[in-house]
Amino acid sequence: MRSVRVRAYCSSANLGPGFDALAVALDAFYDEVEVRVESGSGKVIVESVYGPYANQVSNPTTVVGAVKEFKQFKGLGLEDVDVVIRLFKGVPIGSGLGSSGASAAATVVALANLFYPSIKPEEMVYIAGLAEAYAAGSPHFDNVAASTLGKLVALAILDKGLVVKKVDFDAWFAIAMPVKNIFGEGKTKAMREVVPKTIELRKAVANWSRVAVMMISALQGDLETFGKMMELDEIVEPARSKLIPCYEEVRKAAKKANSLGVTISGAGPSIIALAKDKSHAKEVAEAMANAYSKCVEAIPIITKTAPQAHII
Repeated sequence: MRSVRVRAYCSSANLGPGFDALAVALDAFYDEVEVRVESGSGKVIVESVYGPYANQVSNPTTVVGAVKEFKQFKGLGLEDVDVVIRLFKGVPIGSGLGSSGASAAATVVALANLFYPSIKPEEMVYIAGLAEAYAAGSPHFDNVAASTLGKLVALAILDKGLVVKKVDFDAWFAIAMPVKNIFGEGKTKAMREVVPKTIELRKAVANWSRVAVMMISALQGDLETFGKMMELDEIVEPARSKLIPCYEEVRKAAKKANSLGVTISGAGPSIIALAKDKSHAKEVAEAMANAYSKCVEAIPIITKTAPQAHII
């Protein structure tokens, strides 16, 4: 019998104009997946789900999907073993902080350590992104890229596979997160459906240029420019913000607290702002949570960029 336990942190995707292309790993929450391999007949067994948000897990489809996709990768059938999983659920579900992505990333990294240590980082991200389809209805790779590799990531989807680049970006963020899952199940799918299917070339060019500036700013440690670009999405955020209660109030509160930039975290409803340092992040988070609580109960979260998924 072999086993390994891996921790993967939550993440915030898009960061404004970088829809499906940018994400940052954050140390606010994490999932842990223990994978045990036993002689068997190729079954995937979820032995237990526990932790502070275990009661939000109706069906651990992402971890099961991660095992299934990994087993198909390069013909690794693994028909002669059973994969037994214990999931510590430490990332709140439906928060816009990459909950399913953290589970998928931890599972794939654990399997890679057990079965395929020479796997490439892009391949791990690709498999974990395919597993996201089991929860979200379609593959997407931004959250799993951040949870797998850590820090700030940018990715490009190719005809076959991905290109993923990581920037060792250190920053503090403030988050206002509703206490309850205000959208219920299927939130990610629903929020993807409101994204415009066709866009003006001018808006597309505007977003591309801002993402390019964000990556150069991250490399240079220029937080002010990075934050400014976070606020300039002309495509996705305008559509999604209409579904988030008190969005404008929270945004104004962040700006009044002198945040460097504020935007929806992933598909929401959490709202994230870039801060100058830890103490500033606390100030901004409290201001945003107070504004949010006029509509729904929300809590302030102070967090910084997190490392890659790793064995513990």
